[in-house]
Amino acid sequence: MSEIIAAKDLRAGNTFIYKDNLYQVLENSFNKTAMREGIVKCKVKNLRTGAITIEVLTGEKLEKAQVETTKMTYSYEDTNSFVFSDNETYETLEIAKNKLAWEKNFISEETEVTIQKYQDEILGVALPDQVVAEITDAEEAVQGNTVQSVQKKAWIASGFELQVPQFVKKGDKVLINTTSGAYVGRTH
Repeated sequence: MSEIIAAKDLRAGNTFIYKDNLYQVLENSFNKTAMREGIVKCKVKNLRTGAITIEVLTGEKLEKAQVETTKMTYSYEDTNSFVFSDNETYETLEIAKNKLAWEKNFISEETEVTIQKYQDEILGVALPDQVVAEITDAEEAVQGNTVQSVQKKAWIASGFELQVPQFVKKGDKVLINTTSGAYVGRTH
């Protein structure tokens, strides 16, 4: 038997099922007026599609969803999937490459991720905020350019292209923001 929650009791971080979709509350507001029932509006993220919407849930009774998170480490790439290993039980999990269109740019050996699951359905993979990657190729620096913000193209092992400062060269290890794909800095 699943747990039922009243819409007015929802808080940020709660997950629930509504109209056959799985949502996570990002923000919520409850406005009570003297003449009628309070209005419940929630900014929610659809955990299956990633879409963020505003839902008016006034008076709704919702089924709570138990979304599990598991820390796993990337092991290797198979023909059609990426294989991850559970950090505690060492069980492996395969996730289709097409489900990780953005994440695959930053996954390398020993990358630790958080896997979100609802029942047996894999909802997504949360990467660390930043990853270290080696520059495998970079454009030549423009000589004589003294402007501080001049950037050039560089690539990492996954083939991902990013903009880096002129002084970054092939073989350098750099820190990359996994949300935007932007260069953060060099590491040693």
